[in-house]
Amino acid sequence: MSAEDRFPEELLLNEPNRGRRLVQEFYQQYGNTRQNPAYYTTIGTQHEEIKRAFYRRWLEINGHDRQNLGLDVGCRGGVLTELVGLIRWIGVDIDPAAVEAARERITCAEMDFTAGIDFRDESFDAVMMTEVLEHLPYPGITVSEVHRILKKKPGSAFVGSVPLDYHLHRRWKVMRGKRLSGEQLHVHHFSFKELDQLLRFYFDKVEYLPLSGTAQRHPHWRLPYNLFVRDIAWAAASPKAAPGRWDIRKKF
Repeated sequence: MSAEDRFPEELLLNEPNRGRRLVQEFYQQYGNTRQNPAYYTTIGTQHEEIKRAFYRRWLEINGHDRQNLGLDVGCRGGVLTELVGLIRWIGVDIDPAAVEAARERITCAEMDFTAGIDFRDESFDAVMMTEVLEHLPYPGITVSEVHRILKKKPGSAFVGSVPLDYHLHRRWKVMRGKRLSGEQLHVHHFSFKELDQLLRFYFDKVEYLPLSGTAQRHPHWRLPYNLFVRDIAWAAASPKAAPGRWDIRKKF
């Protein structure tokens, strides 16, 4: 191979963890943390009290107490983690500013969980991910990692929440030429059907709580979640012993 055909190795940055740093900086820029230091600890905007009661009830039903260890993935400022309580929680977040804020409430550490979650198999009795999955590129990988680090016991629980982007209002927005979601940090757009199939692939028990939308305001109408829920919380238990591999070609 001639010198002209050689790959220009000298042009490579070779900067370790550059991708992780860029994601951290993007989150900090979006949160505008310098001008709004309360960004990580503000409550009331994401149904915290409703989710707190739902998660605590599910944990209590499955026999959890202070002897159990839970992981909050994407713990932000640790506010919801502290509110849920009941068990011993630790948290991880990719944003060092969020970790710094969370350390006033919970034990936590910085971690890049955009693909893998760097804990050993069956380390936790519960995992919580609130408003996190929609920020990650491959939810199928993430939920399989959650399943891996949960103890394979009937009471082991996975709780969380996401926005749903295929309800009627969002579909009407797309028909008018607008984006499905205006949130720049959202890289995955869930339908209820996709979320439900993903959770039931890994867990035998799944329960949902609509947080906003027509189905939440009028539960007696029994409207389909796929069209009439904007935000939803879930609680799943009984991780399957050997679920196999998530079919990424599955159509929704």
